[in-house]
Amino acid sequence: MAAASFDEPAISREELRDRLQTASLTIIDVLSPESYAMGHIPGAINLPLESISSRAREVLPKSNAEIVAYCGAFT
Repeated sequence: MAAASFDEPAISREELRDRLQTASLTIIDVLSPESYAMGHIPGAINLPLESISSRAREVLPKSNAEIVAYCGAFT
């Protein structure tokens, strides 16, 4: 599988919406804690971009989990 580019999502909004009700995805919000507190996708884990390398192993479940990261409002 090819790596996703930043120009196209690896998962569509529609697929993400459909899968929000399942435990098959780990969703991370990479914005600041303040932005996360203002609003986020229900169930998303706040892991600010600058903290990923130091905290990912601590806050993310399994290392082989399917992960969706986002950095903006869920629409």
